[in-house]
Amino acid sequence: MDTQYKLFFGGAFGFDYRDDDFDIKAAEDFRAQILGSVDALLKPKDMSGVLINDNVLYIGPFYFEAESMRAEDIIMCEKQMIEQCTDAIFVLDEAACPGTIAEIMYANSLNKFIHLFYVKHGDDVETESHLHTPCWYPLIFCQQTNPGAKLHECEDKNDAARKVIDLITFHYSEL
Repeated sequence: MDTQYKLFFGGAFGFDYRDDDFDIKAAEDFRAQILGSVDALLKPKDMSGVLINDNVLYIGPFYFEAESMRAEDIIMCEKQMIEQCTDAIFVLDEAACPGTIAEIMYANSLNKFIHLFYVKHGDDVETESHLHTPCWYPLIFCQQTNPGAKLHECEDKNDAARKVIDLITFHYSEL
């Protein structure tokens, strides 16, 4: 596959394979929506990626927990995905997300083009920063150290998902 953009979409998975409504929650994940199929996220036919359009290849992450992969293997695989991507897109909500923060910092250290979609809380929450999000420190750090880091304020996780879909639809499709 010879595509212009290879995208990594980081952010916490809002589902667990042990949950009764696992398939429903997985289908609601912004990555499954962009890929057009929950199976593409959970059971990719080709681990090298899923073609989104002629210009864009989704290279990960995929949901490995159901595959019984060891933590070290998941980290190594996703580390390689970040190294291979041209652009990294992250969605940060209210949840603690140490894995996502580590991925953001790694992508930033490689000077990848990074889009950081974050949920802004009320002006009286997380007052250390004008961003009003618990993840303000790594977001501002990326913005200060990487000219390819772009911040996108969102009302909630659904708004973030819509904005990511719009970015893929309107920005990466037309490049």
